[in-house]
Amino acid sequence: MTEPNERLPDIDEARQAAEESQRRAEEDMQRARERARKSLSLADRLRRLREQNGFDRLFDDAFGGVG
Repeated sequence: MTEPNERLPDIDEARQAAEESQRRAEEDMQRARERARKSLSLADRLRRLREQNGFDRLFDDAFGGVG
């Protein structure tokens, strides 16, 4: 029969694996947030440029938007 202490390394390994998985998931989430922030920032800058240069009216006229 197996001693209870013999199973502890398996539990420790599982705990370490779970912690590593959690750490990787948090890093992935942070990278995704940074990419989203950069994308939104770029989209906002492009929108402002389009409005400042009058391209918003041109697009509205060309594609039938409400302007």
